[in-house]
Order: sequence, then structure tokens, then C-alpha cells
Amino acid sequence: MRFVEKLPPKYRSLAEEVVKFGLIGGVNTAITFAVYNLILSIGAIKATLVAAVVATTVSYFLNRHWTYRHLPKTDLKREYTLFFVFNLIGMAIDSGIQGFAIYILDFNVKTDALGLNIFKFVALAIGTVFRFWAYRTFVFKAGKTGETAVVADDPAPVSPAPGTVPAVAENEAAEAAEAVDGAFADVLAEDALDEKNTPSSRLR
Repeated sequence: MRFVEKLPPKYRSLAEEVVKFGLIGGVNTAITFAVYNLILSIGAIKATLVAAVVATTVSYFLNRHWTYRHLPKTDLKREYTLFFVFNLIGMAIDSGIQGFAIYILDFNVKTDALGLNIFKFVALAIGTVFRFWAYRTFVFKAGKTGETAVVADDPAPVSPAPGTVPAVAENEAAEAAEAVDGAFADVLAEDALDEKNTPSSRLR
């Protein structure tokens, strides 16, 4: 996947997921068509459901341990449940398109196998886009976005190191010192006046 490495970093991860998902999709497509055609005699919709169950199980483990292995893992039961739910929706899309071909267009299993396979391919394409979005948004990314952030307790106040006192604090300290000096000077002046007004000073 050298071409993926040439992409900007913000697109690289998504591109890798798309490539891996596509490769897994190719494997699952082969599995789906193999199972589907192997048991097509039981009926197109039934064959679709069985093929989807087999492909879903394979897809889950391949995606979990390869496509999305870089994402934090959550509970296996939770992941597979969501995975299965979204695959049920994908299967509904698949079966709906198959049902349209059979019940609306009157395709026959024996005489229209090629047409049914074409509809099957279209259904897989639509289902694949939906599954990629659902897996990435809800199943394998949920552990990353759903984690509860741990907020640390406020640290105890620390006295600033010498020379690092903010300028505002230095100004306040200077003003306080000036106020003390002024008050002390007033006290000295009052003392001096008192000494001049004493009887001894008047006699002199």
C-alpha cells in the first residue's frame, strides 16, 4: 500500500481502512457467492440469508483484528451485537433488492440465475457502503469516542519560584510598601510636632 503512504496524514488512516475493508469485502464477496450459489436451490432469499450469516462472521473477525486493529477494543459481545445488527440491516437491503427482482420483476431461480446474480452484485455494493459507514461510526470507533475522560484533581497551590512572580503581583507589593512608608512618615511627623509642643520646648 505504498500509494497510501504518499497521502496526507489526515487521509492516510481512512485510506488504509478503505483498502483493507475492500480486500475483506472481496474475500467475503467470494464466500457469499460461493455459499449463495451452492444452496440456491433452497430459494434465493434463504440462500441470501445463509450466505450473509457466514460472510458476517468472517467479516467481523477480519475487520476487528486487521482493518480496525488500531482502534481501542471494547467488549466483544457489544461489538459483535452491533456488528450483527448493522449486518441485519445490510441483509434487509440485500433481501429487499432480491425480493424486488423475484416478486416485482418475476425473475425465476431456474431460468434467471444470471439476472439474480446481477441483482445480488448491486445489493452487495449498496450494502458494502452502508456497512463501512456503520462499522466505522458505531462499532469499532465507539470505544475510542465513548471512553470517559479522567479529569485529574486540582493540584495543590505551589509558591512561584524566585523571579517568576507575575508583574501584577510585583506592582501590588510595591504599592503596599509605599503605603507603609507613607504611614510611617506621618507617624514620625506627628511625633516631631508633639515634641515641639511639650512644656520643656516652650521654656526653651
